Amino acid sequence: MTEIDLEAIADDVFAAAEAGDWERFASHFAEGAVLRQNVGVELVLADALPGLQSFTADGTTLRYDNVRRLVGKLHATELHDAVFTKPDGREVRIDICVVMQFDGRGKITRVDEYMDSGAAAALFT
Repeated sequence: MTEIDLEAIADDVFAAAEAGDWERFASHFAEGAVLRQNVGVELVLADALPGLQSFTADGTTLRYDNVRRLVGKLHATELHDAVFTKPDGREVRIDICVVMQFDGRGKITRVDEYMDSGAAAALFT
């Protein structure tokens, strides 16, 4: 059996999000994968994508800073600062913890994301 490089997969998932390449982002998910944010409800990927895309739809850019990641056999946990730069130059920084679970093919089956809801609210002001 070939070893799956979850580190490389996680790198590409977050790089795709930064680039706004949602097709590439979605390609890393298994059919029926679910995403849950502590500030929202559990959704399947197809239903979660519009919300994810809305964070940058107005021209806001996204980058990840201060990345710390632990990878296990079929899971990865990443702590990072999501840094959103609004079109007016205002920066919104949110400390986030993302827990990803993978199947045996390296596809993401579940993502749980925990963030400071107060900091996240600044994205919409």
